[in-house]
Parts: sequence; C-alpha cells; structure tokens
Amino acid sequence: MKRLFIVPVAVAATLAGNAQVNAPSPQGYIERGTLMYSDQNYQGAIDQLTKAQSSTLTPSQREEARWFTAMSLLHSGDITEARRMLEDFAADYPTSAHRIDAAMAIADCDFYQGHYLEALDRYESVDPSALDLYAAEDYSYRTAYCMMMLHDYDKAMTGFRSLEGVKRYADASKFYQGYIYYASGDYAEAKRMLTSVDTSAAPGNRASYYLAQIAYIERDYSRALSLARTHMDDIAEYRPELQRIAGESLYNLGEESQAIPYLQRYVSEVADPQLSTLYILGVSRYKEGDTEGAIKDLTPVTACNDAMGQSAYLYIGQCYLRQGNVNSALLALEKAYRMDYDRNVQETAFYNYAVARMEGGRTPFGSSVTMFEDFLRRYPDSRYAPEVQEYLVTGYMTDNNFEKALASINKIKRPSKAIQAAKQRVLYILGSRDLAAGRVNQALDRFKASKALADNNRAIANECDLWIGDCYYRLGDYERASSSLNSYLKNCGATASNRPLAYYDLGYSRFAEKRYADARTDFERVVKTPGDLGDQLVADAYNRIGDCYYYSSDFGKAAANYDRAYDLNPSAGDYALFQKAMMRGLTRDHKAKLQLIDDMMARYPGSGLLPAALLEKAESYVALNRDAEAIDTYETLVKRYPSTSQGRNGYLQLAITLIGQGNKSQGINAYKTVIKDYPTSEEARVASDDLKRLLADEGRLNEYTKFIASVPNAPKLETSELDELTFNAAEKAYLNDHSKTDRLKDYVAQYSGGRFESQALGYLTEASAAEGNEADALRYASAIVERYPDSENAEDALAVKGNIEFNRGEGEKALSTFRSLEKRASASRNIHAARIGIMRVSRELGHYDYVIAEADRMLASTAIPAADKNEIIYSRAYAMSMTGKPAEAVKAWETLAKDTDDLYGAKSAFYLAQHYYDADQLKKARTSVEKLIDSNTPHNYWLARGYILLSDICRKQGETFEANEYLKSLKENYPGTESDIFMMIDERLK
Repeated sequence: MKRLFIVPVAVAATLAGNAQVNAPSPQGYIERGTLMYSDQNYQGAIDQLTKAQSSTLTPSQREEARWFTAMSLLHSGDITEARRMLEDFAADYPTSAHRIDAAMAIADCDFYQGHYLEALDRYESVDPSALDLYAAEDYSYRTAYCMMMLHDYDKAMTGFRSLEGVKRYADASKFYQGYIYYASGDYAEAKRMLTSVDTSAAPGNRASYYLAQIAYIERDYSRALSLARTHMDDIAEYRPELQRIAGESLYNLGEESQAIPYLQRYVSEVADPQLSTLYILGVSRYKEGDTEGAIKDLTPVTACNDAMGQSAYLYIGQCYLRQGNVNSALLALEKAYRMDYDRNVQETAFYNYAVARMEGGRTPFGSSVTMFEDFLRRYPDSRYAPEVQEYLVTGYMTDNNFEKALASINKIKRPSKAIQAAKQRVLYILGSRDLAAGRVNQALDRFKASKALADNNRAIANECDLWIGDCYYRLGDYERASSSLNSYLKNCGATASNRPLAYYDLGYSRFAEKRYADARTDFERVVKTPGDLGDQLVADAYNRIGDCYYYSSDFGKAAANYDRAYDLNPSAGDYALFQKAMMRGLTRDHKAKLQLIDDMMARYPGSGLLPAALLEKAESYVALNRDAEAIDTYETLVKRYPSTSQGRNGYLQLAITLIGQGNKSQGINAYKTVIKDYPTSEEARVASDDLKRLLADEGRLNEYTKFIASVPNAPKLETSELDELTFNAAEKAYLNDHSKTDRLKDYVAQYSGGRFESQALGYLTEASAAEGNEADALRYASAIVERYPDSENAEDALAVKGNIEFNRGEGEKALSTFRSLEKRASASRNIHAARIGIMRVSRELGHYDYVIAEADRMLASTAIPAADKNEIIYSRAYAMSMTGKPAEAVKAWETLAKDTDDLYGAKSAFYLAQHYYDADQLKKARTSVEKLIDSNTPHNYWLARGYILLSDICRKQGETFEANEYLKSLKENYPGTESDIFMMIDERLK
C-alpha cells in the first residue's frame, strides 16, 4: 500500500488566567509555557517549562510543568523523548487529572511512529468516554486509521463513517472510505467516495491517483490516460506509477510508440517495476531486433504463472532461436508449451521447440518423444501436425531417454517402417548400455529383439550377432557364443571395423571350449589384422596364441609368441615372461628358465605371479640337483608368501626336498608347520598323509596321532564314506543346475566340520551372490573365512565378503578383508580382486596414496580384466587430482571421457569439466560438459551433475536465465531419486 496521509490535529487546552504571565517567578514560566503550547509554539513552551522545572515548584506546579513539557515534545516530533516523559509521568502521577490523556498520548507515540498494532492495543485500554469531545474525535480517527493499516477494513470503515459529521475529519473520512473500497476491490463505491472529496488538500489530493488506478483496472484506458497525464506532477511519490498507467494505457490503446517513453522512464525510476511493463518493453525490443534487451526485460515476467508468463517464455525462446542458441531456446519453448493458458502460444511454442530439438538442442532429461506424442494427442488437427509426425521418428533417436522412447514406440499399434527402424536402433543402443553396465541377460534380450527386426537394417542386425556372442561368452555358454560370432563374421564383410574384435572374442570362446587349434587360428587373424584393437589386446592375443601352442606341446612356438606379446606391451609383460620361462622348463632348459624367472621378478616386483615364479624357480633348482638353492628358494617363498597356496605348496616341496637329502627331521618339521599354521588347507591334508606314512614307517604312529590331536582343526584321520558320497551328490546337483542348492545346505547341516564343508560353503556363497542375496552370501563367506581360513575357498570367500562390506558402506571392514585377501591370494583373479578392492575402499575413505599405489600395481600387470581397466585409470586420476597433481588427472580423464557409455568415462568427463571450472577456465569447462551432455551417456546421475555444472558456468558467464531454467527443467524431469541432486538444484535456485 502507498503511504497514506495522516490528518494533523490541534490539541485543545483550557488555561488559567494570565495575571502572572510576565512574572519572572516559576509560575510565570509555567503560564508562558502553557500559552505557547496552546499557540502550537512547542519549542518555546519546552524552553519556558524547562526553566520552570529548574526552580523550586509546588507539587501541583511540577506536575503541570512535566505534563505540558511531555506534550510539547510529542507535538514537536521528538517522539522518543516524549514517550519517556509520558511513561514517567503516568508512573509518578497515577491519580493525575491528566492520567487518561497521558494514556492516550502514549498510544499516540506508537501511532505517529507507525506501530499500528501496538497503538491499537494502547488505545483499547483508554476509555473514550473519559476524554473531552476533541480528544474523543482524535481517538475515533486514529483507531480507525490503525485498523485500516492492519487491513481490518470492516472496523475501520465503521470508525471513519462515525466521523462523516465531524468537520475537521469529514473529508479525510470520505477519502479513507474510498481507499478501503478500492483496496477491497469495490471500485464503484470507491469512485463514488473519491470523487466527493476535496482534492485541494491532503489527503483528498491523492484521490486522482486512485481514480486513475481504477480506470486502468476497469480497462477504461482513455480515462486512465487522461487522469495520469493531468495529475502526474501533483505528488512526486506517485509520478512513476502514473507514468506506468499512462504508458500501459497508451499501449492498450494501440499507441505503442507513445507508450514506450513513459514506460522506460517508469522503469528507470523504480527498483521493482511491474511485470506487465517489462513484458511490453520486452516485446517492443523483440520487434526492434534487440534480442538481448528483450531477454533481459522478459526474464522476470516468466515468474508469472499466467498467459503473460507463457507468452514471455515464447518470446524468449524466439530470441534465443534468432541468436542461434538452440539449447536456451528449448528451455524457454518447452516452458511455454507446458503452460496451458493460450492455445496459439502453445502451438507456436511447440513447433519452434520441435525445430530446435531437431537442430540438436538439449534439455535436461526432456523427452521430445513424449512432447511430440502429447502435441499430436492434444492438437491432432494442428497446422504443424504433419511436420511433427516426421519429427517424432527422428525424436526417438535424438532423445536421451531410450527406455521411454522404446515404451512410446511399443504403444504405436501400426508402426511405420521408419518407426520399426527406430525401434531396432533403440534396442541395439539399450543392449549396448546394458552390457556396459554388466546386465548381461537383459542385454542379450535386447540384442535378440533388435536382430529380429533385421529387415529394417541388416547392418545393425549383424552387429547384434557380435554382441550376442559376447553375452553368451560372459554367461559361460561358449558353444552359442562361437555360433553367434561366426554368424557375425560370415555377414559383416571383410572391411568391417569390428571384424578383428569378433575374431578376438571367437578365439576366447573356442579357447574356453578347449578347441585350442581353432582358437589359435582366430587369434592369429587378430594379430595379422588388428584394426583399432590397440597394443594391449594384440599383445593379449599373442599370449593366447602362446597358450594354444603350449597346450599342443609346441613349446618353441609358444615361447616365440610370448616374446611377441612382451615386445608389444612390455609395461604389462609379466605373464609373457613367466610363460616363456615355463616353456624353457618344459624343454628341460632349466638354466634358461631360471634366468627368465629372475628377469621377470626383477622387472615386475609387484606382479601377482611372484609366488608362482618362486615355486617354479625352486622346482628348476631341484631338476638341476641344486638342492641347497632349491631349499633357499622354498624358504624365501614360505617366508614372503606363507598364506598363498604356492607358499603352502612350498612347505610341502621343502619337506620332500629335505627328506630327499636325508634330512628327515627337518622335513617332518616342515610338514608339521603346514599342519599347525594352515590346518584347514588342502596342503595340510597332503602333509598329514605324508607325515602319517613317514612316522608309521618308523613305528611312531602314536606320535602322529598325538600331534594331530594337539592341532585345532587339523585334518581328520579318516573321512566318512557317507560324508563323501553325500557331498558328491550335492555337488553334482548344483553343477547341473546352479539354482539347486538344497542338497548342499543339507550336507552342511548334516556334516558340520566335514571334509568337504568348505567346498559346499563355497558353492553356497557363489549361488547366493549370483542371486543378489548379499545377506546369505556374506554369512556363507564369513563361515569359510572363520572355519577354513587356509582353504582355497577362503580366497574367493574373502573377495565376496570384502565386496559386500564395501557395498554396505563398511569401509574399514572391507579394507581389512581385502588386505587379508591380498596376503593369501594365489590365483591371479583373487590377487586382482584384493587390489581393486583396496583401491575402491581407499578411494571412498580418501586414502589417495593407497589408491595410486594399488592402481600402479594393477596397471603394471597383464592380470587385470579389461572390464576393470577404466575404473583403475579413473581412480588413479581422481586420486592424483586430490593430491595436487591435476595435470596427470586431466590427461587420463581426457582419454576416458571419449567413451561416456562407460561409467568411468562419464565420471571422467564430469570431473574434467569440473576441473576446468574450478580453475576458472570457463570456455574449456563449458566445452567439456557439453560433450558429456551431448554424448547421450546412459549414466543419469552424472548427466544430471553435468547439467548442474552447466548451470553454474552459465551463471558465472552472466547467463542467468539459462542457469535457472536448466535447473528448473532438471528438477521437473530428472528420473532419479538421489537427494544430493535435488539439494544442489534447490541451493542454486535460492
């Protein structure tokens, strides 16, 4: 509400005679002060009354002097001091004749200071019947005014009506009644009252302002214009608003050129201009071609949830289209289309949206397919319908949400050829994404469905065969994998880019089928024509060729291929060197084998093959009859890697070698060490059998029995035949059908502590993990680790246990589990499982030095699965960035970011853009994040993070509209539920 005028009032007072007015006595000062007060000379009154109070006064004189001093201060405008004196007066003179007037005056202090609620509370404590007539009229006026300012219009109206017959308040009473009618929306009564007031004095001189407002509201633009122009200079505070009324009235009368100057002056003079004015100025700028100015004026108007706000979005979208900024245009046009106020605006907005979308524009998780279908459903006869139908087909492919695209396609009862082709491609893309995410069965179904639509696109159908083969391979169905891959190779053509990859996959599939000659042929084709496979995969193919020759006992050719693998990729050549050494051993060239093993161990001190290398080295020493060196090597092995199967096997071989030298006592001790330290291992069982024979031959079987009894969990002397038969039956049932675990569970329940319990628990762990039953998998894995910590099954159990603990957020537990696995892992897969587990946990816990160390160890070995390599490289880069080495991180992120279908490619793309943003390299940051967004990555969380970062970049570059609209659109359309995404959005929108 505009500030309203308060009618000034005079205060009546009845004074005593003036016989002593000029006397210099205290009474004279009081007389002069009260006379000045009655003449409204309040400063003079204060001076005289102050002098009087500095003299000796009677109590009645002092009371009178204090009263008029306080009232003079009140009317002179010193409200704070007046309040203090009035409150002191009321406290000191509770029975004074002025007590009612004092209460009224204290209420006046709040009234004059605009504290209307407090004033009204105080007025209500005053009995108006105790006031004189003049004061009672003031009371009625001020209480009515307070109620009006507190929007209690009914009571205020009653109060003002009671003053219509009071001469000094009659005109103000009419004006404020008119104002209350105006504020209440009763414009007819407002006009009646406001036109009856005296406009020559306050507050009636403000009536024309409200009459102009009413005329504008009632769309009587001619009268509104006339009143605004006539009274524009009457009152300074109303001038800007009357300029607005004049300008908007002219605009509505079709006089746009005359309207604009008024509106521009209005906007320049107020801090918060009306949105209607900004809309008119924005549209005017748009027509003049000033798109930047139009966007600036129209952006605040979009806050209106009405037809004007909808139209503002449309104009903003068209401005951005003129500028070639299709992304920002999409954001605005989508808003205009989704606001259901003006059909014509909706149609126009949608058509422009469709054009922008086809030009490659983007919105956060916006579904062009859904919008196209919605438009055709709502406006089937639209002039744009034929073009939209064409855009619909293309929209399936340009929209990032392929799941929704597929659902929309499936709803079409009679799909056209183009729609069928789109469906085939969508299924293929979804299958690729499922496969990248590890959803192999779902990927297989997608590829099969896409292949079934082969008539639409033979090339896509043929590519499906390649990935169907990959799926079957991952599922362990090698025969079907080979069949699908052969089908691909038959149809793909000699120059197909994926032909080398198909031969590589086919080689692995036949290798798994133990068709080594066929597998070798496939891998040889890979190394002959590798295409874009890269050195790492080609080197791996050479290793597999070597393995195939090895299995056919052609050790020379095997070694030659291991050499080629090493030469091609020496940074990860530990396997090639180790296998080459093995070939030398198989040809009985043990000296060469020893040299190669020493070379491998020196070059790759972190290799997971070191325990196996030491075991092979010792065996070569034995073959050369260099028993002393063999014993030293076995002792090194059991010292460095005691918990591995190679280390435990080293104890057995050490015992055999010592006994062979005639050192039976030390050999027996070696057997006993295995049994004591690793009682639940298979090596302990072998050692137990050998020890039993040795001691039995010497007649010391009682010693053996006593020793075995002294070792907790030591191998039992005999295994029940029923135990073995029961386990074998349970195992057979499980291997035939992995869903059948009941017999295994029965075996564990019936033969607790039985010889095969660790194997049974291992199968149950495997089955539970495959079903996604983490609770049971953890329970079975923990049982193996606790009861059979030295068994081979314990390694796999530790891997399962660590991963489940990590998934549950139990970082420290998982780290301990993976550390334990790292110490005892024998198989390459478990060495890798331990290291990647340590890396993952350390990454989450912020132990970045451990992340880098483990990543380096894994990257230096051929033992890492290709599926994990990107995560390892990403994790190392992330750790580098967190330890002050961003240059190395950026280099790795740039490489990984080329494939955002991969999770770590998407993460890398985001962190690369974030790095540039943090470094204030906004151009690079924007380029990087737009590449992530345009890549159609399936990883919605990181895509959302990308849009949030893009919003930050826009804001920093001064593009406030785009910054906010990206966030609003993301909030409306994001399909995920992660709370941090919505928190980041809300924080920025605030």
